[in-house]
Amino acid sequence: MNSSKKILNQQNQGEDKKRNTSASVPAKKLKKGSISVTNIKPIILTAVCIVLLLVLCIGVGIQQFKPKVVITVGDTKISMNDMMYPIYEVESKYLPYDEMYQSYYGTSVWDADYQGSDTSVSGMTNSIGLKQDVLNSEVEYEILYQMAKKANYELTEDEKKKASEDAEKALKDLSWIQKMRLNISKSNLTDRFQKRALAERYRDDQKQILNKDVDEAAAIKDISKEDYRQYDIQYYYGSTSKNDDNGTAKEMSDDEKKALAAKIQEVAKKSKTEKDFTKLISEDEKDITFVKDGNFTKSDGWSYLSSENLKKIRKMKNGEISDAILDDSTGYYVVVKMINNNSNAAYQTACDDAISSAQDDAYQTWFDKQAENAKYTVNNDVWSEVTIGAVTTDIVTAEDLEKMKEDSSDTTKGSNE
Repeated sequence: MNSSKKILNQQNQGEDKKRNTSASVPAKKLKKGSISVTNIKPIILTAVCIVLLLVLCIGVGIQQFKPKVVITVGDTKISMNDMMYPIYEVESKYLPYDEMYQSYYGTSVWDADYQGSDTSVSGMTNSIGLKQDVLNSEVEYEILYQMAKKANYELTEDEKKKASEDAEKALKDLSWIQKMRLNISKSNLTDRFQKRALAERYRDDQKQILNKDVDEAAAIKDISKEDYRQYDIQYYYGSTSKNDDNGTAKEMSDDEKKALAAKIQEVAKKSKTEKDFTKLISEDEKDITFVKDGNFTKSDGWSYLSSENLKKIRKMKNGEISDAILDDSTGYYVVVKMINNNSNAAYQTACDDAISSAQDDAYQTWFDKQAENAKYTVNNDVWSEVTIGAVTTDIVTAEDLEKMKEDSSDTTKGSNE
């Protein structure tokens, strides 16, 4: 502390000497071409900025000159530099939800349960599961791309144009420092999207071939038409609980339930005389809600009604309207109109899903064999150091993404106007 005072005193004394310089002593004249003291500061600042920029560029240059290889597929080496963009794609997709997860669940979106489609990492965190997704995708794209090239696939003009447009869109609103740190440019992103386009077209062509051998009858043989019989309905409902200021559901008082019951009974009464079932409540009604496209299946049931009341609904004819159903056991008061008591929509969806699953299995079996033949390797010494949720999130923050979203929305509005 004393040394600080001493330095401060020395600075003050120096200032006093400058102010008290005798006027009889003429100031030195600057020689022609010499630099004024007042101009030194901006020159120094400029020099410092240039040095920092050079250090940054040299650092990035060294990184790019000797990139760490993550994946090797045949003679192709995919470095950590190459992996930055696919990691950014995933992180920028989930990062905007991190604040909500922190608020509602007390954990980050990266520590939440994995939300992807890879069953081999189900039960793990998003950070671990999404990391595997990134790796799987890059390996798959590279293997398929090499196979496409070997099969003499070539890009169409439309694919080239779209790749270029996608690259421009991906780069939009990113600063040059962000682009540098993400190791992306118009050129390398266009190349990446072109490779993806070729790989995806080759994959789709192979799927079409493989799908011909999928036994669709075997895939749907265990799906019951009766279980998946769908009932299409329209209905009005009111809940016997309501949210408080903290968003917590709170049971209504007995008086409030009576008032709600009276309202739903009035709706049921109107339905007997009004021709349009969809217009039985006013626009400012807050306790009763109308659902135009509702449905349930025999196997899944309907949580708004008890099993006893649900049996009555299933017996209704098309066009028939129920009385007010005051089901305190479920916490809902409803009035139902039967639209179609024998829809096959749920059954068809279940069949389509089963066939699609069988087709996906056929493709995965085929691709696994191609991957074996490709003999790709992963450099775990490098990849094990990667933590999804902490690679690019400080380069492009949640605030940056929100701003980019707003700018994109404003642009869209402007073009529509």
